[in-house]
Amino acid sequence: MYYNSTESLVNSSRLGELMKLMEFRDQLESVEKIIFIFISIFTILGNTMVLVATWRERSLHQPNKYCIACLAVADLLVGIFVAPLNVYRLNLDHETITAISIHLCRFMVWIDTFALTASIYTLTFISFDRYRKIKNPALQYRSRMTTFKSLKIVFLIWFISSAVATYAATPHSGSWGILATGGRLCPSDVTKTKGFYTFLSVSAFCLPTLVILVMYSLIYVVVRKREKMLQNGELGQTHNDQNQRRAFRKDVKVIRMLLIIVGVFILCWAPYFIYILLVYYNPNFVDMYSRSFSNLRQTLTTLLVIRTALPYFNSLCNPIIYACLNKTYRKAFKNLLQRMMGPTSSRIRPLPNGIELHPVRT
Repeated sequence: MYYNSTESLVNSSRLGELMKLMEFRDQLESVEKIIFIFISIFTILGNTMVLVATWRERSLHQPNKYCIACLAVADLLVGIFVAPLNVYRLNLDHETITAISIHLCRFMVWIDTFALTASIYTLTFISFDRYRKIKNPALQYRSRMTTFKSLKIVFLIWFISSAVATYAATPHSGSWGILATGGRLCPSDVTKTKGFYTFLSVSAFCLPTLVILVMYSLIYVVVRKREKMLQNGELGQTHNDQNQRRAFRKDVKVIRMLLIIVGVFILCWAPYFIYILLVYYNPNFVDMYSRSFSNLRQTLTTLLVIRTALPYFNSLCNPIIYACLNKTYRKAFKNLLQRMMGPTSSRIRPLPNGIELHPVRT
């Protein structure tokens, strides 16, 4: 993650700064380990709850909820594989001559890329799905979006994500960890790295994010139009119209939750991709060896936040958002926790009215 070459720094005037920098780097890596461990534990707990709740609660057996489950699977992979493997990488000594396995490097690239692309493509499809649901009548939407269609789309998302991840893990891509290994880092083919990260930034972030923003802008237009119709009483007062009102208000709440999920995703990943593009298209952006020690400290700290804390922190945010903003998921989580914490208490039924229990004296 950090620059290892120290030859340009080893001179009489900067030797002291070099020692301080190495010590500060070790401190940052200790912080990085703690971050990865924290992310791993709570990402696994939160997203496992989402998947188990989706499986057990009948109220979550809906086509659109399977897309949320797909998003949880992608986040769960980060907690199970990506974060622990990074802790393992950081635990290797700087001076070790034992290289990280090239297969491990490729697997880290594959699983990281798969989780990212599966997340963003799922969010992209959800934006399409929400637009169709808010624009079309409920019966028409239900006839078009069935469980089978939803599962087919999830499979397609995983297939495309697997293809992108497999390309990333091949020697032709130029991503880190696809040629040879040495020490704790997985190096890359520098002649191809720029092209690969440009491709990844555009295909796995910029274009999907643009599509998502366009779709939610269209949703906003529909919602504003429908709200004006409700205020003016243009939907009528029949029983069917009342059901449409309730369904519309429920959809608006779901859209608000999804907007927050998208906003958190962009907030967590945008700095990383902006940084990557600036590094490869503006080589002077991070010229670490010509800076003072104080600037180096600031640079390394910024890298820690942009490349470690924010992107992977996104994986544990979604379950928290579901619990805070969606009544259906909140109720499902509550039922699940009650089963886990007190399996016998849930079977105790209240006594009929008028019947009391008294202690038996012996």
